[in-house]
Amino acid sequence: TTFENIGSGPIHLSEEELHTSAAWLELKETDSEIGEKTLEQLLLGIAHVLQHIVPVYVMCDRNDVHVVPQIKAAHTGLPTIFLYDHYPGGIGLADEVYKRFDEINEGAERLIRQCPCQDGCPSCIGSEIEGIDAKKAILRLLNYV
Repeated sequence: TTFENIGSGPIHLSEEELHTSAAWLELKETDSEIGEKTLEQLLLGIAHVLQHIVPVYVMCDRNDVHVVPQIKAAHTGLPTIFLYDHYPGGIGLADEVYKRFDEINEGAERLIRQCPCQDGCPSCIGSEIEGIDAKKAILRLLNYV
């Protein structure tokens, strides 16, 4: 409770594995002008939006679905966002995301468009990304899914 530093050093934790079900969306193409760092930030923005939108469409708690973006996923070799059930074996949330993806994508676009901010904020894409109009870039990327 004192917030006193009690030491530092390497921490070794055992790996946590969770066998579950997942859905993913991959970006078939991206703007070649976008650098890897910017692409990573845009994927994080999309993941932020999906983390808030998906529970509304699949009727679950926000913590029931995890959203993980990867710039170059091992399975696809493309920029990919994984959405997975946070329960062993899965409980059907990823299946529902897959079935209703068009609705979820439209909801994500609507949330971003209706936000009154200029270039992104914690209410829509999580944060502002310097150097580009992040909202427009994310909306463009959502069309490549």
